Amino acid sequence: MAPPVDRRCPDCGVTLESMTVRTDDGFTVRVVSDENREGLLGSLGVKEKHPLGAAVCPECGLARMYADLDD
Repeated sequence: MAPPVDRRCPDCGVTLESMTVRTDDGFTVRVVSDENREGLLGSLGVKEKHPLGAAVCPECGLARMYADLDD
């Protein structure tokens, strides 16, 4: 997931670079909302999940994580 072009480091002012967030096992990290999914799975109580992407400052190493809410 790429961060929008206008994301800049609050410390250095440079554009953040897109990175992928994964566990040591290679799985993608996700956030889970309190909202149920649509359809049958939602009626069974399965919650919405959104993958995370990271943006990293190439100067100072600041890393920020962003949920892909459009997925």
